[in-house]
Amino acid sequence: MIFRTPLKTSRLILQPESISDFSRFYSMTIDPEVMKYIGDGSVFHWTESVAREKYQARIAGLHEQETGNLAVYRRDNNQYIGWCGIDESRFLRKIELSYRFCRDSWSCGYATEAARAMLAECFCITDIREIYACTHPENAASMAVLKKLGFVFSDPVFSKAINREMPVFVLHKDI
Repeated sequence: MIFRTPLKTSRLILQPESISDFSRFYSMTIDPEVMKYIGDGSVFHWTESVAREKYQARIAGLHEQETGNLAVYRRDNNQYIGWCGIDESRFLRKIELSYRFCRDSWSCGYATEAARAMLAECFCITDIREIYACTHPENAASMAVLKKLGFVFSDPVFSKAINREMPVFVLHKDI
């Protein structure tokens, strides 16, 4: 992975995911409120043991990727609170910012802070000139994060998962 980790902000540390994050990660992915606006809104259907195997396999392959997800931790207590990533989107077929946070860390500005650090790092060390993001049209909190980061509406894209269009946003690298 190309990111120079750990990335640090005033309140957060972003670094490669670890199997020690699995418990909080899994709790996040089976929380209906967290997953409400992800895909079709369903929670992970895997058993905990299957999910752990898939998580370990994904972590093992991280060094092969140029970009990807970083785990996000609070600096004050080193607690895993979610992840933030920049990667090739299978849905958009473009470079996309994505993030997901445990519900107990919502409304604290962590998503904006983590994403800002990831975007700055990506624009600094790669030749990527634009990054996209999309969110469920009813996810006002995620849209607010994107607007705070400077993303602007680009196009809608039809999502089979929700059977409607989703807004797509773009952020261009300042020259």
